[in-house]
Amino acid sequence: MVGARVLVLDAQGQNALAVIRTLGRKGLSVTAGGNKRYLPGMLSKYADSSYVHPDPAADQSAFVEDLTQHLEENNYAAVFCVTDLMTAILSKHKEQLEATGTRIGVEDWETYLLPNDKGRLFELVEDIDVPAPETTAPESLDEIATIDADRSHTVVIKPRRTTYIDADGKSHTNRIAGTNYIGPEEDLFERYSEIIDSNVALQEQLPLVQEYIDGLETVCTVGLADGDGLVAVFQHEKYRVYPPSGGVGSVRKGIHEPKMREYADRIVNALGWVGPVHVEFMRTPANEFYLLEVNGRYWGSTALTVNSGVDIPWLHYQQLVDPEASIRRPDGYRTDVKQRKLFYQDILWLRENLSQGNYWAIAPFITSFATTREETLDPSDPLPALGIIPRSIDVVRSMRSGGSVY
Repeated sequence: MVGARVLVLDAQGQNALAVIRTLGRKGLSVTAGGNKRYLPGMLSKYADSSYVHPDPAADQSAFVEDLTQHLEENNYAAVFCVTDLMTAILSKHKEQLEATGTRIGVEDWETYLLPNDKGRLFELVEDIDVPAPETTAPESLDEIATIDADRSHTVVIKPRRTTYIDADGKSHTNRIAGTNYIGPEEDLFERYSEIIDSNVALQEQLPLVQEYIDGLETVCTVGLADGDGLVAVFQHEKYRVYPPSGGVGSVRKGIHEPKMREYADRIVNALGWVGPVHVEFMRTPANEFYLLEVNGRYWGSTALTVNSGVDIPWLHYQQLVDPEASIRRPDGYRTDVKQRKLFYQDILWLRENLSQGNYWAIAPFITSFATTREETLDPSDPLPALGIIPRSIDVVRSMRSGGSVY
């Protein structure tokens, strides 16, 4: 097992870097893959080699053909990936790719579609006693007027899939912006129409209309599932957020929430999910947890999970190479570790606070250099930091010009 060769794609991502580092430390020979050279993961000392492939966002067919040939020519035990797009592509072509003799670390296509189509996901959880926002999946614009007439609360227009691959193989990314939130006095039909008119992918599969849950914060349960539930689990919260009004966690830490763990177990069990999974909830003032989404892939804070004592990539590797083996459940995990995304969320967090005159933000920002672990910067593995220099220059330029890079 030790010394086997694995391929980790999406080498531009901080979570891919975390996967590369931990698998390399376990003694595996790691190849870092991406659509250009000198990505952070490729520069890690734990990456023995690099694989540069066609950009899957530009030409999915060329990427799949190139990857298939690469797997046929190289003796890999398993392939890992971390982004929505890459997970979707590998899942859709999993049978073809595994015909090379390599285990592909994503779910089968039909199972993958269950949580990644939010309409099907929220229909599924109706029967498993997990709190979830009221969700409507309209089949036509005519239904929107009826929904609007009956509502008295804020709703969210939510795309059914974050990443959508159309019949031509072209990928579309559907993100939620401020315009997707519709207050009780606003015209839902007008806003809904504007949103789908601006996005061809949304016209093919109409977005959901979902009740807005006004809670304290989003919290997550992540882990490794074996088809019957979670065999390894970690939970975390956002300690610092960019934008400060609510967004990506720039500093995160572990938590223990047994009720949220129980809900997550029910969900992954109902899905029959195998592999890494990320389940996001909204925690309310009454300490209830409402399901927001499920992502069948590695999460942004994978490094925090590993550094807190739950090495999901290593457990996932063992699951892939020996599906019949029993995964040893970790005894527990630390909640005193803080993990920081200095590049770029925490820099942007500081920038936004300073722009609003909140100069107190300088103190916790500086203190974090001594009290948190950084996603990319690691004295024992310094070269990946060079891979983020081009993006860092863009951030600095934007800060000077007053532009937005979020």
